[in-house]
Amino acid sequence: MSREQIVQPPRIAVWLVGLFILEEQTGKQEQIPDKFSDIALRYGSGRARRWYWSQSVKTIVGLVGRGFRTAPWLIIGAAFGGALLLRLATGNLQRATMEFISLLNHHATPYYDSKHVANHIFWMYYTVFVGSLLLSLIIGCLVAGVAKRREMIATMGLSFISLVVTVTEFWVLVAIRAPVNPVFFPRLLIHQIGASLLMIISGIVVREIRSAAGQSLSDA
Repeated sequence: MSREQIVQPPRIAVWLVGLFILEEQTGKQEQIPDKFSDIALRYGSGRARRWYWSQSVKTIVGLVGRGFRTAPWLIIGAAFGGALLLRLATGNLQRATMEFISLLNHHATPYYDSKHVANHIFWMYYTVFVGSLLLSLIIGCLVAGVAKRREMIATMGLSFISLVVTVTEFWVLVAIRAPVNPVFFPRLLIHQIGASLLMIISGIVVREIRSAAGQSLSDA
């Protein structure tokens, strides 16, 4: 049985590291699998996998820092531009949804009762919620498209900025005694975390598409 058949690095860890590698850094990670094989043969696959995961985390942190240092303004501009675009698009989506649902309800019934108001709020809330998730995915793809080979760093920055802005805006409204109920903060946080995850997923999607396209061109 060959050495390659005995031990293989964790595929997920290898894939995650690959998401952050720049083109000029593709040849710098070859020593880790070799050392993984040595550790696996000496101490067992379990210890080798734990070692590989710890090295992968350190490698990703280093790649994020290196990628940011080589193109800081590209990443900052893409992340903040995407966050601003997301805020504007979400605000317009909320207004358009409210006007559209109000128009439908106006033609459907000439009066408002408690059930009607509850239905109105339900559909408005979930329409805006689903729409904001789709906007997060679309804008995340745009940001990833701008940040070539640094898709993950830019979309991670976008998700972090969006989360901070949403949380800050909510508590500022609470502090100035605006008509905002603090009880809704956990729900808002969960929804924002979902949107932030979609932004990061959009970076993964764009990165994988670019990698597949580059592989196809190299094989041609």
